[in-house]
Order: sequence, then structure tokens, then C-alpha cells
Amino acid sequence: MKAARTTTVLWPSDLPASRGICYGWKRPLLLVAGIVPFSESKDSEVDVHDLIASVVAFPQWRAVRDMLSSDPEVVGFCETTASNGASPYFRPAGMPSALESDTQFVLYHRHRRPTMRFYAFDFNELDILPLQDSSDDPSPASTNNAEAALQSDFTRVQAAASRRSASLDTEANFAQLLVDLVEHQRVGGVPPIPSSPLAVTPERSLTPAIPPASSTVQRSSHYALVRQAVRRLHAISREFSTTADQLDVRFEQGIYVAGELPHVYQDKARTVSSISKFHNCVWLVLNDVIIGVAFGSFLCENRHILAGWLEYSMQHYLIIRMQLALLWLNNWPAGLKLNTELSHFYCNTLVGVVSAWGWLLERSAPYFPALIGAIGIAGCCGMTMIVSLLSDTLSLLTAHTYACYYLSATVFRHQLSLAGSLWNLFRGKRYNVLRNRIDSWDYELDQLLLGTILFTLLAFLYPTVLTYYALFATARLAIMMIHAVLDTVTALLNHFPLFALLLRVKDPLRLPDTMPTSRRV
Repeated sequence: MKAARTTTVLWPSDLPASRGICYGWKRPLLLVAGIVPFSESKDSEVDVHDLIASVVAFPQWRAVRDMLSSDPEVVGFCETTASNGASPYFRPAGMPSALESDTQFVLYHRHRRPTMRFYAFDFNELDILPLQDSSDDPSPASTNNAEAALQSDFTRVQAAASRRSASLDTEANFAQLLVDLVEHQRVGGVPPIPSSPLAVTPERSLTPAIPPASSTVQRSSHYALVRQAVRRLHAISREFSTTADQLDVRFEQGIYVAGELPHVYQDKARTVSSISKFHNCVWLVLNDVIIGVAFGSFLCENRHILAGWLEYSMQHYLIIRMQLALLWLNNWPAGLKLNTELSHFYCNTLVGVVSAWGWLLERSAPYFPALIGAIGIAGCCGMTMIVSLLSDTLSLLTAHTYACYYLSATVFRHQLSLAGSLWNLFRGKRYNVLRNRIDSWDYELDQLLLGTILFTLLAFLYPTVLTYYALFATARLAIMMIHAVLDTVTALLNHFPLFALLLRVKDPLRLPDTMPTSRRV
């Protein structure tokens, strides 16, 4: 006589007390979706098989059929006499009576999709084995060995458990849909009308007219050139303008919402990740617009005060302070004796650039209120648009610091390159351009003498170049930090998981990873 084995069954906790034939899935775990009331007829099991086969052919089920590992089937027979939590009597289909004495039930609730509650099972947490074939010999020794192997071989079991869990998630989440379709078929024999005609896309038989081959090739080549030019212009604009980048992000969000809106509530094939992503995107856009309108109103109402503060800040910190810093460097600061002629050249050139930009800012100051008002009006497109415009405005108002930094950095880079070449000269090396490597080389006496003279000039001029480069590198770093803060605010407003966090507080069952462990009976 064969020993009894433990059969794990996922049983609906909301299933009413009844006696009949259970249907659901056998793999990766025996999951009961519903019960068809038992009939005294001998062909009752055949009738249930035909019922499930007709349900599988419905358009509503074909929309989600590819997401499941197998079609539903008859999984066993049961008899429940009480609904007070007592364990039902269950016998798996096709299993001998000698193995039906020990059954372990894991209760789950069949959530309806409008509630947006979904399951995410983990076989490692459940500590159960998938149902084996009835032809196997489930002896106690083999069962214990299998359990020991399951607990010891962590690498293999975790990979398999993840695949089984993904399949079990889908079956448990679509159990209620299967029950609804079976009940409609049993009661009326006609499947419910799809709530959205887009749930199942019919095949189109109309074939568009094909234009001549020559005109098609010529038109496609022109279109390819235009698309390439537009793509290149788009990439350049996104690189130099934060506003262009934000417009591209908002355009992609609009396309995504418009494409998902007809399907998210009607299409049964939508997964929890796509639904959560849709709602999070809509919520972020709405919050962005609300915050943008509020902050934009503040900017429009106080544009004259803010324009005066902006003019003072630009003139004081970016013009006057920068000129004073350049004059301070020209007067041997902190006892650092710079090269007088080169320092005068640096100071006069850079002070001229800063003074010219200050003159432009002074002439543009009357237009600052209109600029701030335009940024405030852009708040109708969201707070991210205001932040992007502020970032581009900061880049425009500080263009003189970037120009001075570019000039000083170019000279500094060339000096470093010259120092590296002279270092190779004194070591008897030279850079081989053809082979892209450094080779040994014998230099002439005049070459070594010329290298010594250049090294002397470089050594005396390097501190002056380094000092002016350090000044504008520090200013550039401060401006880049402000840009980083604005970009961080934009990224949070565009991609912050607000929907998931608030949903975690309101209803954790809608988040699969926070689902409490199922109860066992």
C-alpha cells in the first residue's frame, strides 16, 4: 500500500460551501479557481471539460491566454459542508484514494480587477513543493530527499521558484475572471460583451494601394534624410536646452497616456506593472500642473520685485564681484608672485569680457519682469517646465562665466599637453602617432636645448595660468551645482513613485511585493 503524501492546494477563501467539480490549474501548483455544482450524471466531468473549453474560446480569455502557462482544467472534486473556516474535503482529479488523506490548503482571495489588488507569491516563503505527477512513487524517503534538496540547493531552487511564482501570480490574479466567464456560460450560454472593443484587435483584411516602386524609393530616401536631420537637431537641442529635454519628456508622457487610456480599465491583459505605471504617470502630471500653476501665479504676481532682485544679484555677484576677483589676482594675492605681463593680459581680457556682459545685462534689465511673467505663464505646463526655464535662464545669464572658463581652460589644457611632451623629451621618448604608443628616441643637442628653454618658460608661466583657471573653474562648479539641484527637482517631479508610496499607505494589497503571507489550514 502506498503511503500518503501531502498535497498543497491553493483554495479560494471566499468560495461558498458547495459540493461539485473543481476547476483551475495543476501547474505550477494545484490552484482551485471555482466549483461547478456536482450532478448525479456520469458525464458531469465531461460536461465541465466542455464548459471550460468553450470559455477558453471566448475573446475575453484569448486576450489573457498568452500570459498563462496552460489552459484551465478540471483539478479535482470537493465537498464543503460549512463556511465557518473548516477545511473542505478535496480529492485531486486522477489521483488514487490512497493519496487523498493528507491535504494542505493555502487560502487566497479572488480579487476582482477593478479593485486593482494583485498577488505575488514566493515559493521560498511558502516552503512548499509543486504538485508532482500521479505516476511518481511518493514514498516518504523520496519526499524527504526532495525536501532536503529543496532546502540545501539554494541556487537552483531560487531560479526555479521565481519561474513558478511568476506563473502562479498570473493564475491567482485571473482566477476571478475565469469564474465570471464560467458562470456566464453556465447561466446564459452567451459570453459577456467585451467592455472595450480594443481588448481584442480584429485582423484587417483591407490592403492599402501600393505606389510605384521608383516613387516609393525616392520618397523614402527624402523622408530618411528629413528624419535624420530632425533627429540630429532634436539631440542637439536636448543637449543644450533643459526646456527642450522637458518638452520631449512631456511629449512621451502624453503619447503613453493616450495609448494606455483606452485599455487600462477594459483590457483584461493589462498587468499590474503597466496599470501602476499608468496611474503613477497621470498622477505625477496632474500634481506637476497643480504645483506649476500655483508657483507660476506667485511669479506673475511678484514679477517686478523678483526682477529687481535678479538685476541686483546679477550685477553684484556675477559682474562686480568677478571684476574685483580678477583685479585681486592681478595684484599678487596672498604673496603669490604671478607673471606680471601674462597676469595683465589675463586680467584685461577677462575684465573686458565681464564688463561687456554687464553692459548687456544692464540694457536687458527692463525686460526681466516680462521674462519672469513668461516663466510664470509656462507653469500651466507644469512645475517641471518652470524649473527647466529657470535652468536655461541661468545658463543664459551666466554665459560670460562659461566663456571665461572656456578660454582659461583651453590655455591650461595646452600647457598640460606641452608639459607631457617635454617630459617625454627629457626621458628620451616620443609619441608614435602611427602606432599610438610611446617609443624611445635619440634627440639632437639643439632639440634638447630648445626643450629646456620651453620648459623654463612653462614653469614660470604655469602658476599664473593655473590661478586664473582655478577662479573660473570654481565659478563654473558653483553654477553646475545649481543646475544639478534644478535637474534633481525635475527628475523627482517626473519620475517620483508617488502613486506606489501612497498606495502602500492606503491599500498595501494593491502592491504585490507587500502582500502578507497566505494563511494555511
